[in-house]
Amino acid sequence: MSKGRIGFRIGEDINRPKDTSIFQKLMDFGTPPLSDGLNKFNTLDSKIKAVSSGVKLAGPAITVKLRPADNLMLHKAIDIAKEGDIIIVDTGGTENYSIMGDLMSSAAFKKKIGGFVIDGAIRDIEELMEKKYPIFAKAVTPAVGDKDGPGEINHPISCGGVVVMPGDYVVADDNGIVIIPPDQIEEIVSGTEKKLKYEAKRAIEIEEGHITKPDIDEKLRKLGVLD
Repeated sequence: MSKGRIGFRIGEDINRPKDTSIFQKLMDFGTPPLSDGLNKFNTLDSKIKAVSSGVKLAGPAITVKLRPADNLMLHKAIDIAKEGDIIIVDTGGTENYSIMGDLMSSAAFKKKIGGFVIDGAIRDIEELMEKKYPIFAKAVTPAVGDKDGPGEINHPISCGGVVVMPGDYVVADDNGIVIIPPDQIEEIVSGTEKKLKYEAKRAIEIEEGHITKPDIDEKLRKLGVLD
C-alpha cells in the first residue's frame, strides 16, 4: 500500500524487529564476516564510504528514490523516520549535485535516526566530519539541486548495485556496507558465527607457526602446480 502515484508516492511504514538488540550484534560482527555469511552477495559498491572513519551503523532501511539532483522526498523521509532507522538513498547515480548537507543531517540526527547510506553526493563535509555523524556517501560536491520531485519513499530501490527493500537490515562500517533480508537473518547470523569461529581457530594456527593452510597446497596439487 502507498499514497500517491509512481514517482510521487510514499509506501506504508516498515516492519521493525521488536528486539532491536540484533542491530548491536550485527555491528559487533562487522561487515567482513557478514559478507561471508551472505555468500559474498548484497555488498554495496565500495565507492560508498564513511564520511568519518570509525563510524558504524545498523538498522532497518527507510528506502528513498530520488530524481537526480532533487531531494524533495529525502526531506519527507527524515520527517517520517523513527529512532534507529537507516535512511538509504538511490539518487539515480548522480555525483554532481549534493542531496544533503549539515543542516539536513543535524535535523535527522536530532531525531536519533541510525544513519544514512547515500549512493550519491553530499556537502558541508568539514562540519559532518567534525560531528562524526554515521553517514556513508559516494561523493562530495558543493553544488545543490532542487526540491521539486519526483521521488519515492519505502519502495524497492537500487543502491550501490544492490536491490534494497523497505525494512531490510543495513550494516555499515569502515570496510563497507551490506544489506540483510530480515527473513534470512537466522541463517546469515549462523554463517557469520561459523566464519568467526574459523578465523579464531586460524589465528591460533598462525600464532603457532602454521603459516600456510593445508588446503592451499592441496588445491595447487589438483591444479598440477605441485607434485
